[in-house]
Amino acid sequence: MNLANRTRRSALLVLAVCLPGGVLSAATYLPKSDADLAREAPVIARATVLSTSVSLEPIAGEDRPVTLVTLQLTEAIKGTPGDTFVVRLPGGRVGNAAWWIPGTPVFSPGQDVVLMLGDQPGYPGQLRLTELGLSRFDLVLDDSGRRFAVRPAFAAEEDFAVSKRAPGPGGAAEARDAESFLTFLRTVAHGGVAAEVAYGPVVADRAKWANIGGREPGDCQGSPCLFRWYWDTGASPNAVLNPNGTQSNLLSDEPVCGTDSNCDVQNAASAWHAVASTDIRLSGPTASGNITVNLDSTTSPDGTSWTTPLGCTGGTIGLGGPGSGLGPKTYRGDGNFFSPSSGTVSMRKVTCTSGYSAATFRSAVLHEVGHVIGLTHPDQDVSIHSTTTPDDWANAVMHSVISAGKPDKPQTDDIQAVQYYYGTAEVGAPPLANFTYSPSPPTVNAPITFTDTSTGAPTGWNWDFGDPSPGTTAATTQSATHVFSQARTYTVTLTAGSLNGSNSITKQVTVAPGASSCTAGTNTLCLNDNRFQTTIVWTKPDGSSGPGTAVPLTPDSGYFWFFDPSNIEAVVKVLNGCAIDAHYWVFTAGLTNVAVLLTVLDTQNGTVKQYTNSQGAAFEPTQDTNAFATCP
Repeated sequence: MNLANRTRRSALLVLAVCLPGGVLSAATYLPKSDADLAREAPVIARATVLSTSVSLEPIAGEDRPVTLVTLQLTEAIKGTPGDTFVVRLPGGRVGNAAWWIPGTPVFSPGQDVVLMLGDQPGYPGQLRLTELGLSRFDLVLDDSGRRFAVRPAFAAEEDFAVSKRAPGPGGAAEARDAESFLTFLRTVAHGGVAAEVAYGPVVADRAKWANIGGREPGDCQGSPCLFRWYWDTGASPNAVLNPNGTQSNLLSDEPVCGTDSNCDVQNAASAWHAVASTDIRLSGPTASGNITVNLDSTTSPDGTSWTTPLGCTGGTIGLGGPGSGLGPKTYRGDGNFFSPSSGTVSMRKVTCTSGYSAATFRSAVLHEVGHVIGLTHPDQDVSIHSTTTPDDWANAVMHSVISAGKPDKPQTDDIQAVQYYYGTAEVGAPPLANFTYSPSPPTVNAPITFTDTSTGAPTGWNWDFGDPSPGTTAATTQSATHVFSQARTYTVTLTAGSLNGSNSITKQVTVAPGASSCTAGTNTLCLNDNRFQTTIVWTKPDGSSGPGTAVPLTPDSGYFWFFDPSNIEAVVKVLNGCAIDAHYWVFTAGLTNVAVLLTVLDTQNGTVKQYTNSQGAAFEPTQDTNAFATCP
């Protein structure tokens, strides 16, 4: 039901304001072009994520987790962030406390990202995303090896909308070509008029995830934890809306409340509370309460999502969600839930003289309060408990784009969601999860088919293959195929869900080594008995890049040239040190100052080592005698 079980990573609300310049009608996102986003950002940086850390800080009268992301600069496209820099994000988990701001991106070490940044007021040396999820792009390879710039806070279709673009021939399957996007940003950063960003078809199967803090049952590691108000156990107090201020600049196009924003707050409380067969203890507005509704907000309550009113070019205009929660707890078989005791809705002040629709605002306040009680966007993340249809998602209050009807009460999908989380009707037994796999035994780099054999009529599935390879850690189909790149034992978990709840089963899957499979080619060296596949990619200061041309020297060594066959750029050697220290060794050296990524793959078990050289730096030699602990 695409219920409260959809990630908060996209739960920020950016309203359709009646602004000039091709505003998307009745959209949940106020469109902002890539050019406006780049022009208004003081800093644009391409960087690699090094690490994340979470600590408790006093925010809104309580200690809440805050995440600091440390990144290594790859290219300063605009401004000077520093060789390493820190980005401040609201939310995270510390001990038994968890908090998350809807729309906050999640970062993991090793990600290649492009960020639009500004200084973080009150925190010298820290930066902030200028427009939260709008300001973060991932540079990723699709299944064909082409690199794209993907904005992970939005599904592809919504990303076209918020970028003021119409989908091309490839429709929602298209994404920004990474090299074109980087060239575009460099031109805009220097005040030039850039050519349109090229889009291309993405050859990939991108899984959806769900729940306000991640897809059930939640992992609390790669994604936020799950949230549910535990009114039924007394772990959460009754929720009471407390308006702060009045929303200005509304256009009078709504007959019930007109431009009375406090009336819209009251509608949100009564509409969610009135859903049949639920125990939603939500009321207000009152002069005091534990859910603050900030109207005409010039600064978001976390101090990070926005720090100024919104002009006419678009950007983040509202967000809502619960405060920090205690846990973890379970609910209908799903784990890692946290019980909040407070919440916040903030609607950003709009200074553009055109104003925006009061009817849209009314629907938006209802939407944001829905985030507070645990719902997120059905069109972007699908719960494993859902039985609703795409048509239901499109008409939902919680849809990422407000429907043409601008609903002011919960619709079919919204109702099923809260009836799951807060329902009072008796439920049956959850599914009993089980699966098989073939072939047996599986081997490295060979497809393995996992077949669901669960009983109890599940409607949704989560596969966790226990595999840390980026982009291959999960599937959400009933049965799935996965390829393991390393020979070892993996812990594979299947969670099966229905409206009655969830059940999981875990099995140990041992993957055997495959045969050595390196094939020498124009751009590939095969070293040490053809076991180690070695490739290199260069990138010039203008952003252009390509593979190096391989030239073998001995069975263990070779070199690459980039631009001229007579000009050696990098040399690599792989030695068998197993008899000395149980490792294969990798030695490298270079005669270049362009950016370099050298990749060495052990084809016997899929282990990879990478060596880099920064743009403009001399390629320093490497003697890595701990490169591969993969003997014999």
